[in-house]
Amino acid sequence: MHPQISRLYRKTFLFHFRNLRWALGRNNTFLCYQVDREERDSTVPIHRGVFKTQVFLETRLHAELCFLYWLHDYPLQFPDQHLQITWFISWSPCSDCAQQVAAFLASHSNLSLTIYAARLYYFWNHSYQEGLRALQREGARVEIMSLRGRKEGPGCQWTGACQGRVHRNRGQPQGQGRWTEEGLGRKEAPAKPKI
Repeated sequence: MHPQISRLYRKTFLFHFRNLRWALGRNNTFLCYQVDREERDSTVPIHRGVFKTQVFLETRLHAELCFLYWLHDYPLQFPDQHLQITWFISWSPCSDCAQQVAAFLASHSNLSLTIYAARLYYFWNHSYQEGLRALQREGARVEIMSLRGRKEGPGCQWTGACQGRVHRNRGQPQGQGRWTEEGLGRKEAPAKPKI
């Protein structure tokens, strides 16, 4: 019901995570995540992966809800430990998803969430704005990439949450991309693989 994607190809990543004024053809949401467990004065990564909006179901299931279903099944086995969750998401959450994620955060005090979104979804719609505010009220940190492909706010680099999950065409590993114009907002087209 909420399967993860085994890997995200570089071309797909660059297409969906680029912030454009008119993001034509970008009808899916991709959510790359990392879950870290706090230990003493540091954090230990315990899981990372990629979810995509599920469109082949009778009712569409957004990537954020796929993640929540997975999260409910998996890391709540650490109820006494604080978990830090980081999302790198191609669209900011819709109003309904934002409200559901905010409610989930409110009922799980051992979780903290940071969201780095490539684009705002229906930014002019008041209910979508209120959904993002609800996330912030529950302690989520939300940062949006600017149209120039640069970060908005501190600490908004693509720090490897999708490292090993983002691949070039033909399965060549990409390594570590950046949440800046170096990786996402490049002017030049990605290099074609050599055959």
